[in-house]
Amino acid sequence: MDFEELLKHVGDNGKFQVLTIIFFMLSSILTSPHDYIENFTAAMPAHHCHVHLLGNPKFEANVTINLTAEALLRVSIPVGPNQKPEQCHRFRQTQWQLLDPNVSAVNYTDPETEPCLDGWIYDQSVFTSTIVMEWDLVCDYKSFKYFAQAIALSGHLVGSALSGLISDRFGRKPLLVSCCLAYGILSTCCAFAPVFTIYCILRFMSSVCLSAVLNNTCVFLFEGNSSKWQLVATMLFSLSGSIGQASFAGVAYLFRDWHMLQLVIALPYLILSLFSCGISESVRWLMATGKTEQALKELQRIARINGKKEVAESLTSEILISKMKEELNTKRESFRMKEIMCKPAVFKTVLFTSVLAFSTTFSFYGLLLDIENLGKNIFLTQFLLGITDLPSKFLSYFILKYVNRRPSSGFSLIILGISILIPIFVPKEMYVLRLTLYLLGRSSVSVLSSILLIFSNELSATVLRSTIQGILFFIARTAATLSALVLSTRLYFVHLPAILFGTFPIVASAFAYFLPESFNLPLIETIKDMEKRYELRNKSTRKKQRKVLLATTEC
Repeated sequence: MDFEELLKHVGDNGKFQVLTIIFFMLSSILTSPHDYIENFTAAMPAHHCHVHLLGNPKFEANVTINLTAEALLRVSIPVGPNQKPEQCHRFRQTQWQLLDPNVSAVNYTDPETEPCLDGWIYDQSVFTSTIVMEWDLVCDYKSFKYFAQAIALSGHLVGSALSGLISDRFGRKPLLVSCCLAYGILSTCCAFAPVFTIYCILRFMSSVCLSAVLNNTCVFLFEGNSSKWQLVATMLFSLSGSIGQASFAGVAYLFRDWHMLQLVIALPYLILSLFSCGISESVRWLMATGKTEQALKELQRIARINGKKEVAESLTSEILISKMKEELNTKRESFRMKEIMCKPAVFKTVLFTSVLAFSTTFSFYGLLLDIENLGKNIFLTQFLLGITDLPSKFLSYFILKYVNRRPSSGFSLIILGISILIPIFVPKEMYVLRLTLYLLGRSSVSVLSSILLIFSNELSATVLRSTIQGILFFIARTAATLSALVLSTRLYFVHLPAILFGTFPIVASAFAYFLPESFNLPLIETIKDMEKRYELRNKSTRKKQRKVLLATTEC
C-alpha cells in the first residue's frame, strides 16, 4: 500500500481536509496585505513646512488682519514648479509683497529660503495618520519609506532560507504553530512601535515568520492531500489571497489611521493562530524521518475526524514500516542527486526559470508597492488589482490546459512589460487609461505566475523538484526586495522605476525560448530524462533551422 492509497484509506476528501483548507484560506486572506500594507500605512500625503504665521497671523506691529490660510501660505512658502507650495522649503522672511496681485515673480529677486526647521503640516483629508506623518519621512528622508518596504521584504529571504531547514529537521507543525503565533504578536506590536527603527525591525521579523508560514502551508497542502486534490487545494489557497487583497481595500477605506489599520489586520490573525495547534503533523514527514508511532497516531486521528473509526482501529505500524522504507530510499536518492546540480540540463533549467521568476516578481512588486501613483483613488485601485486577479486565475487554467508553455509564458512577459512602459507616455489626467493598462499588467502577472509554477515543476526531475522550487522562491523574494529599492530611484529620475520594471520582463521573454516544451508531456523523473528533453529541443530547433535555410535557398 503506497502513501496515496493509505491517504485514501483514512479519507482524502473528508472533514479533516476541509477544515485544514479553510484554516489556510483564512490565513491567506489575513496575511495577504502584509507586503503592500505600507501603500496605506506609509502613504505620503500633501505637505508643506510648518510656519508660525499660520497659527498666529499678526504683524510685527501687533496689528491683526483677516487673511485666508491660502494667503498666509503664499507669503510664507514659495511656489514649486507644479504651482503648488514647496514641500521642503519656506521663506526665511515673510514676503508680504506677494499679497499684492500686481506683484509677480518677475518683479522681484528670489527671496532667501530655508529648510522646514519646525516640521511639516500634512493634508489629513485622505489619511488621518501614516508612518510618514508620525516620523516625518519626507524631503531628505523621503526614501526611508522605500527602505522600510525593502527591509520588510528582505525578511522573506531569511525566512525562506531557514524555514526549509528547520521544517525538515524539527517537523512542519512546530514551525507552523510557532511562526503563526509569532507573526500575530509581532504584527500587533508594529502598531505600537515608538520609533521608526523598531518599526522596521518588527516588520522584518514578522516577514521572517510569515515566509515560514507560507512555505509550510504549501508543504502541508501537497503532503496532506492526494494528487487528485492537490490542484484544487492550491487553487483555493491562491484565490483566497486574491480575495484578501481585494477586501483589504475596504478595510483600509474604513480605517484611515495607520495604528488602527495595522491592528485590524494583526489581531484577527493572532486569534486565528491559536487554532493552528489543531493542525496535524505531516504524515509524509513523520514516515520519512522514521517516526512510525507518531505517524500512526496522526493517521488514526485523521480517520476519526473523517468519520472512519473502523479504519482508525485497523491501522497498524507494520503497514507504515513498509511504506517508511520506500520514503527513506527516496530521500537518500534525493541526497545523492544534489551532486549533479551542475549538470548542463539542471543548470539550464535553474538559470532560465530563475530569470523568468525574477522578472515576473520584480515587475509585479513594482506595481504592487506603488499603487499610490497608479490613479486618483488608491482604495479603488487596490480593490481592482485584487478583483481582477480572480478571473485571471480562471483564465490561467484554460491556458495551461490548451496552450504550450513557452509561447504562453513569453507572451505574458511581453504583455506585462508593455503595460508598464506605455503609461510613461500617458498623462496622469488620463486616469482610466493608465489604470486599465496597470490592471492588464496585473492580470498578466497572475496568469504568468500560474504558468511558471506548473512549467518549472514539469521541467524539474522528481528528485530535484523541491530543491529547484526552493531556489526559485528565494530568487523571487530577492526580486521583491530589489523592487522596493528601485522605487527610491524615482527621486533622481521619475520614470526610471517604470523603465526598469517594464524592460526586464520583455528581455526575459526571450529566455523562455531556451527551455524545452513540457505541454502534454509526462513529468520528468530522473536527470537523464531532463537531458533527453533538452536533446529533443535541440533536434527540433535544428530541423526548423534547416527548413528556413532550404526555403531561403529556393527563393
